[in-house]
Amino acid sequence: MSKLNSFLFVCAGNICRSPSLKGILEHQLQQKRILAHIESCGLYASFLGSPPDQRMQEVAKAHGLKLENRAKLFEASFFDEFDAIFCVTEEILEAVAARAHQKEFLDKLYLATHFSKNHRDQDIPDPYYGGAKGFESVWSLMEEACEGIIAHFYP
Repeated sequence: MSKLNSFLFVCAGNICRSPSLKGILEHQLQQKRILAHIESCGLYASFLGSPPDQRMQEVAKAHGLKLENRAKLFEASFFDEFDAIFCVTEEILEAVAARAHQKEFLDKLYLATHFSKNHRDQDIPDPYYGGAKGFESVWSLMEEACEGIIAHFYP
């Protein structure tokens, strides 16, 4: 398995799940002294240019992380720019796959939980409408997803 060096996370609005996955994976890779380029984006322009949701930032801070991100949109050029693209739900994965104009682009697509030990190929629910408890439970799911990504790509 060759070492990957660029990862992209995709969610709906790029203010909750994908920027958190980016921050978590960056942190976990730094702890292992692994260098990688990690970005996040969304499929919808609802929050374009916005920072991560304040509630998500509070959960990140409680876990010792700071989320540095501004919401941006998925672009077809990302298929060329990233080695692996992780989508938070099957629905988003299908929407991104529909934009892949070459078969090899499809080989770069995964559900974010695809390598998760306990939640393989499960959607990561959107915590936006779920209250504070939802943000914390989603965080745990995302940490495990990132641990699985590292275990798979950096054995």
